[in-house]
Amino acid sequence: MTPNTANASLGWRTDPTPSRRGLRLRDVAPMMAAIGVLTLANLMYGGAQPIVALSGSTLLVGIALVSLLLAGPRHVTVGMLVGALAIGAFGLTGLAGPLDRAGPNLAVLFSAGALWSMGYIAARHRGMLDLVWSGLIWSSAVFCTWMFFLDVAATMSAGGPANISQSFETPGQGALLFSLLAIIGWGRLLHIVKQMDAEALPRSRMVERLLRDGLGSLLLVGLSLSCLALTGSVVGLALAASVLIFHTWWDSLSITMREHRGILVRFAAILAPIAALALAALGVGLAWTHDENVVPGAGVGPVLPHVQRFEAFMQAWMQKPAFGYGIGSIDTVSNQMTTLWNAKAMLAPGHAQNVFVTWLVEAGIVGFVALALCLLAMHARIFSALGSRRVPRTFIRLAVVAGLLLLLHGVSDSSIDLPTVVWIYALLLGSACGLATASVGGRRSNPLSEMSSGM
Repeated sequence: MTPNTANASLGWRTDPTPSRRGLRLRDVAPMMAAIGVLTLANLMYGGAQPIVALSGSTLLVGIALVSLLLAGPRHVTVGMLVGALAIGAFGLTGLAGPLDRAGPNLAVLFSAGALWSMGYIAARHRGMLDLVWSGLIWSSAVFCTWMFFLDVAATMSAGGPANISQSFETPGQGALLFSLLAIIGWGRLLHIVKQMDAEALPRSRMVERLLRDGLGSLLLVGLSLSCLALTGSVVGLALAASVLIFHTWWDSLSITMREHRGILVRFAAILAPIAALALAALGVGLAWTHDENVVPGAGVGPVLPHVQRFEAFMQAWMQKPAFGYGIGSIDTVSNQMTTLWNAKAMLAPGHAQNVFVTWLVEAGIVGFVALALCLLAMHARIFSALGSRRVPRTFIRLAVVAGLLLLLHGVSDSSIDLPTVVWIYALLLGSACGLATASVGGRRSNPLSEMSSGM
């Protein structure tokens, strides 16, 4: 098998020379501006403060509108229009609750749709997605470097700035953000490894290729995992290890199970999904049995804090099951459901610490089903493209694995309330949907066939 044939079988273009001749400054500038906004929001601890969320959302929506105008009407889909109208109607009709309370969350949701649209456009442009991935990797590496040295400075000097464990409301928030960034860098490294295997590079040149094409990814993975460890979240470490192992197994399965591979490699490929499942179960189990946000001792009671919160919020939801209490109402509901029996669990940071419970309480079964159907439709399109050899499946797998990480954290230690996590995931998901749509559509002039080898 020649290197070009191997690359084609993996879903990459057969021309080994990267080409970005189709890219123009007006195509690149909006996306780089959006990545800059994401980086600034990350530096402000994930954009958790309402003023940061509103400001970042406004900037991202404006950048997305410019990107859509420059890209032309052919890139605007019915889904984009329906989604924007649905979110607008959800807020203006009062179903989302009072706008002074729901405004920041609705803005984050609307700007997430804007980033999804930008990712969708980027996937349809020649070489754009490669630049987006590289820009996201290097900007995230800068953020992780800043957070790491901030933590070191705080440790070395008394009264210094807050370290990583104190920069987020809960350890789970920081763990989720740094794990997501690690997955983005790890996905790029896996792609480079597959390229080297397809080209049958000698070992003497592998290190050179990794440093040349994957330096940013190596830095991002190392720094993000270091920051993850500094959050002190054992649950986060277990879930990150689980997802990274699963991602490695899934993305490299086509090369690890070949007949010429050694017995150890093939055996590791068999054990990897089992190890990933075990670590995922360990992480979720630890989150429910040993809550990292509740200090052990007096006031905890015989029932696990996670179970106490679950029971309280589900009782609240059953009082308004259809439309819930409104977006952003989780604080109010928490105060209403706090009793002497569950006070220590309910007053701990993190609210429900379950994305499904949070969405049910705030949006009710109607909002929950609407969001679930939207995500299911996207993933159905994504999975339908995995069997195509014309689509860069590495990036599609990256989006799916990122969703898996959010799912595991969503049922464990976080309700996914960091805006930057939502924004980054929306960008990845939109890009994957753009790739999948181009593949399924089967256009004669397929932009994927011209995409650079970096993807």
